[in-house]
Amino acid sequence: MNIATAIATDLPALRPASSRGTAPNAPRLVPPEPLRTIPLDARAALLHAALGTARVSRTAAHAMAQLAQEYVLAPSCPVFSRGDAAQTLWLLASGEVALGTAEQGRPPRQTRRVEPGQWVDAASAWLQGHYLEDAWTQSASVLWGFELTSLRACLSEHPSLAEGLITVLSGRVRELTEGRLGLMVKDAEARCATWVLQQAEPRAGAGGGVATVVLRERKRAIASQLAVTPETFSRVLRQWREKGVAEVEGYTLRVLDLPALQEIAEGTAAARA
Repeated sequence: MNIATAIATDLPALRPASSRGTAPNAPRLVPPEPLRTIPLDARAALLHAALGTARVSRTAAHAMAQLAQEYVLAPSCPVFSRGDAAQTLWLLASGEVALGTAEQGRPPRQTRRVEPGQWVDAASAWLQGHYLEDAWTQSASVLWGFELTSLRACLSEHPSLAEGLITVLSGRVRELTEGRLGLMVKDAEARCATWVLQQAEPRAGAGGGVATVVLRERKRAIASQLAVTPETFSRVLRQWREKGVAEVEGYTLRVLDLPALQEIAEGTAAARA
C-alpha cells in the first residue's frame, strides 16, 4: 500500500497518541526529552537559515532553538489536521511533509510539499484559530514545534526574531499572491511551465538537456498543486516531448529547449505560433 492510500484509508488510525505535556492532537514526542538528537549550534544554524534574510543574531537563534520541541514521526503520519487548534509554529528539520486535504476513503489532495529547513505552518497560531489544511509526513521526519506562548516572550527579548518571522510570512504571502495571479491569467500549460522553471536545476551538457527537474512526487500530487487534472498534466508533458521542449524519463524531467519553455510560462508561445 502506498502512502497516499494509507493516508486516505487509515487516517484516524495513524494519529499518534499524545505524549506527556503535549496537546491531545499533537504527534508523539520521541524521545520524551526535547532536542537531544541535534547539537544546539546545528539547530540554531538551521533555524537561522529558516528565518530568511533577516539579520538574526547568533544569541537570538540559540534562544529560539532552545524553545523547540522535537517530534519524530514515521511516514504517512498526521502532523496536524484541519480544525485542530493552532497553538504551535511548525518547522521541518528533516524528511518530507505534504499539506492539503486528506479525507478517509479518498486520495489526498496535495497543495504544497515542504522540504527540510522550510516552515510547515508559521502563520495559523498567530491568528488564534484553527489549521485550515491537513499536514502529513511523506517519509520519516523530524519536526520542531514552537509553542506560541513561549515564543512570544522570546520575541520580546530578541526583536530580530520577529523580523525573521515577518520575512518568512511575507515570502509566503507573496507566493500565494503569485499563485492566485497565475490561476487568473495563466492557462494550464503556462502554470505547468512556470512550475518546471521554478524547480529546474541547470545541468550543463547533461544528456542533451539544459536543466533537469527531479520528480519527487507523484504526478497526481504535482497536478493538484497546479490546479490541473493528472490527465491534463500528462498531456502537457506529452506535448512538450513532441515539440522537443522537454522529456520525462523515470523520475527525471529534462528541459531541452529553455527559451521555448520560458515563452510558454510567459504566455507568449501561442502569440508567436
